[in-house]
Amino acid sequence: MSDRALRFECVMEPSGRWMVWDTRIDQPAQFSALALIGLCRDEAVSLCNLLNETGSETGLTDSRQSRAS
Repeated sequence: MSDRALRFECVMEPSGRWMVWDTRIDQPAQFSALALIGLCRDEAVSLCNLLNETGSETGLTDSRQSRAS
């Protein structure tokens, strides 16, 4: 990966569960139609790494675009 800032990061929720945060749109990341929230830490880290490695080619949707449709 390059030295630029990563788009996705893992964030602990107040409940102690984890989410994958999309720093570009400042919202929880979505994969297909699923918001990546309420995850165990290992799931969040794996998904975060996958999304940062592959970006939007993996079915990631910008929730602002899907709401406008």
